[in-house]
Amino acid sequence: MAAAATLVVTSSAAMGQSGSNETQFICREAFDQATNQKIPTTYAWTERGKIAVVRWTSTLGNGAWTPERRCQEVSPRFQTAYENGSIRYLTNGTVNGQRAICTARQEGGSCQDLLLTLRPEDNAMAVLRQLNDVLKGRAGATLRQSGQEDQVYIQVDIERFLRTAPVE
Repeated sequence: MAAAATLVVTSSAAMGQSGSNETQFICREAFDQATNQKIPTTYAWTERGKIAVVRWTSTLGNGAWTPERRCQEVSPRFQTAYENGSIRYLTNGTVNGQRAICTARQEGGSCQDLLLTLRPEDNAMAVLRQLNDVLKGRAGATLRQSGQEDQVYIQVDIERFLRTAPVE
């Protein structure tokens, strides 16, 4: 049974710290002023600072996949996709019998790297649109999902995102 929490994808601005020239996708807690809680967050850590990519507030499955665990599992997946260059396109598909968001090397290509598994109530198109907004530097919002799904591909300029997105 999936919890009624929501996956939030965001790119909010705040102060950052300088790091190395390498980009690292990491899982860290972020303080959410709206809820007065710490939220597990997947960040892209760049030389400009940390950039929020996904804030995790939903539990997947029977409770075994908590927001913390999802963050810890998914952040390295972003890293792998970034390092092997498969993050050029994001798409929806089925991985191990579960609906998912994954990467593709080209439009029309198959799922290359699993990024995140969707809850039964999630709408893959809405998640992809929101990730697209985040990766193009637009502010994110809470996902509201419904409707049918077709497979779509969203081209990602990850290097531009890492150069221009607000840092925290």
